[in-house]
Amino acid sequence: MKKLSFVLVPLAMVAFIESAVGSHPANGILVGYIPVAQPQPATGASARPDSRKYKSFDYAEAKKTVRLTIPEGLAVVRGILVVAPFSGGDTREFYREAWYGEFVHLHDFAFLGAMSFNSHSESVKVMRNAIKQFAADSMHPELVNAPYVATGFSAGGGFASRLLVEEPDKVIASVIVGSRLNLTGITPTAAHLGTPACIINGEHEHDTGEEGGMAAVVEPVLAEYRPKGALWGWMAVPGIGHERDGQEVLAMTMLDAAVRLRYPADGDLRKGPVKLKPVDPKSGWVADNTTWKSGLAGITPAKDFKGSIAKSSWLLNEDIAFIYRAYATYNSPLKITSPHNDKDLVWDAGSSVRLVVDDSRFAGWKKLELFDGAKKVGELAKGPAEFAVKDLKAGYHAFSVLGTDAKGNTRPSNPVLVVVR
Repeated sequence: MKKLSFVLVPLAMVAFIESAVGSHPANGILVGYIPVAQPQPATGASARPDSRKYKSFDYAEAKKTVRLTIPEGLAVVRGILVVAPFSGGDTREFYREAWYGEFVHLHDFAFLGAMSFNSHSESVKVMRNAIKQFAADSMHPELVNAPYVATGFSAGGGFASRLLVEEPDKVIASVIVGSRLNLTGITPTAAHLGTPACIINGEHEHDTGEEGGMAAVVEPVLAEYRPKGALWGWMAVPGIGHERDGQEVLAMTMLDAAVRLRYPADGDLRKGPVKLKPVDPKSGWVADNTTWKSGLAGITPAKDFKGSIAKSSWLLNEDIAFIYRAYATYNSPLKITSPHNDKDLVWDAGSSVRLVVDDSRFAGWKKLELFDGAKKVGELAKGPAEFAVKDLKAGYHAFSVLGTDAKGNTRPSNPVLVVVR
């Protein structure tokens, strides 16, 4: 498992701050306002400094601590990016990771992280109480109306699942990493089925205690609800187990696309909750989950899909489908070695990026095509296997390569994420 960096606040310090700033017996403890300037990036973010300033507010209840972070100067918060922690983890500072932090700035969202967020139903209640208090103390009353996008790894993925179960009308989209969509105790409504969700597991993730690993608990849910119209999908990242390994390449591009698709243009949280735009299932794309090991995972527009819906994944659009295909296909012979998902992540608008491809396992290729999402941005007919993409625009860019050999076989590379400020 890759090493992750966390900032831990001892409970003794929480008690000290409570005595200094006061408490709120009805809802828990407001730990106070924390001004944050020039955060240093955590593992997984670029080394480029971020000079932007933020305001953070902490809240504690039932041995759970929640932190909301808002970019300084943001007049109206449009929504909340929720990144819940794995067991024993702490995501309160994860807005410092570029793939999360840039999302906040792209969409005028606040960031919500937490510590000790086990017992998911209870944690949802604590989060609701925290947001009410944050709305008052941050002087952003619109927070109580804010919709969510949610993700997280392991137990954090479990919380992203639970938030969708309990707040389907407020969740724009959910990406569940290293966990499952747990529907225990509910019968999914149209709101549940119509909320885009994707489950991302590792190929060797067998921590469920059941024969068949995560597939044994994920596939039956899709088999039952995909034919009923659920806008849900899943994939297993080849070669990894239960670990955080750059799943944000798919997670954050999907959440970004979901906000752009579902947030109403005239939405104003100061006037009340926004009514999220419904998604037309036929507007998306569908992946055939039986094709992951075929050399090129099958993707097609939803309206043209002819396979088994029960063994398929619904995907938000063509861009997400291309990223999914690059990520889900097993034994990909091409590998983008630069830039890396764990560094070189943040670029300034207008920059040029050089992409280097290891083609040693795909000798004799006749064509290499570079895609930014589904948009073709480069093509090579001979080596070296390098591309240059100029004048990058602000947002998420998930690059992947398709290679064609002399026999006409097409194989993908891994996807890599570049976030442009």
